[in-house]
Amino acid sequence: MAELQMLLEEEIPGGRRALFDSYTNLERVAEYCETNYIQSADKQRALEETKAYTTQSLASVAYQINALANNVLQLLDIQASQLRRMESSINHISQTVDIHKEKVARREIGILTTNKNTSRTHKIIAPANLERPVRYIRKPIDYTILDDIGHGVKVGDIVKTVSTQNMKMGGLPRTTPPTQKPPSPPMSGKGTIGRHSPYRTLEPVRPPVVPNDYVPSPTRNMAPSQQSPVRTASVNQRNRTYRYSGCSIAVSDTPPPPPPVDEPVFDESPPPPPPPEDYEEEEAAVVEYSDPYAEEDPPWAPRTYLEKVVAIYDYTKDKEDELSFQEGAIIYVIKKNDDGWYEGVMNGVTGLFPGNYVESIMHYSE
Repeated sequence: MAELQMLLEEEIPGGRRALFDSYTNLERVAEYCETNYIQSADKQRALEETKAYTTQSLASVAYQINALANNVLQLLDIQASQLRRMESSINHISQTVDIHKEKVARREIGILTTNKNTSRTHKIIAPANLERPVRYIRKPIDYTILDDIGHGVKVGDIVKTVSTQNMKMGGLPRTTPPTQKPPSPPMSGKGTIGRHSPYRTLEPVRPPVVPNDYVPSPTRNMAPSQQSPVRTASVNQRNRTYRYSGCSIAVSDTPPPPPPVDEPVFDESPPPPPPPEDYEEEEAAVVEYSDPYAEEDPPWAPRTYLEKVVAIYDYTKDKEDELSFQEGAIIYVIKKNDDGWYEGVMNGVTGLFPGNYVESIMHYSE
């Protein structure tokens, strides 16, 4: 506050008086320079003296103007600071008034209210009669309780019955085709399972081989001689697909199925039961004649191939470079891609097919 008063009373008025004095002195200097230039004999010297007075006068006036301007700016800064402090004080007073009004309003509202009596009670109340703990009873887990819930594949009663019989007879159950094929190769599209292709009930398995110590009956040895080779081949093919799932003859390189839990385990397996009467002719045909899967390669087979596979599911091609085949078809694999697709030859036609739709044929000797 004292600085502001000093600026208003001393420094700014002093700067103004100095400017007025400079104005008067400049008029006198101008008259002197003009007279000196007219009366002086040496004009050049008079001109130089006039230049010196002019320079000195300009410097003096500029300094005085600068000092006065600085004082005025300082005065304005001090006044702006005072205005900010006054504004802050006014805002504080306004907030204080608003708070007081709020308190008065709440007090008036409180007069119109009534007190509410609340009773405090315990949140947790112990029961009068305690329940006796129930003894834990272990129940066996039923793994099939959720089989019919959801949108999964619904297995018919016929398929369940046949699968149960196959398991009891020692055969292999029919598996469902894979729901996901291997990823498509870069230059060809992937195939899909044919929607209208009927799936058989049982899975094709290898025909059984009679043990070395087994002696066939004379009637069985005579049966194949009365049949034609064409019928023998058809019987072999039919027996591979349908009949051998329930066959009780032991396979040489396949271990026997484990006995049930509730049955005693014998050191030596008992002899197999006699086959049914209608099975003798078909069994004799299989025993005496060679397996069609193990026969020599047909003329259209490639000279060199990786392996010979058999189709276990039907497949319909989606692209031109794929193969379409039925269950039981023979395919010669010439290349296996890393993406799960195979390249093979079937009936003289070369194309791609999914590798999880086939299985390798294990050549065996009688």
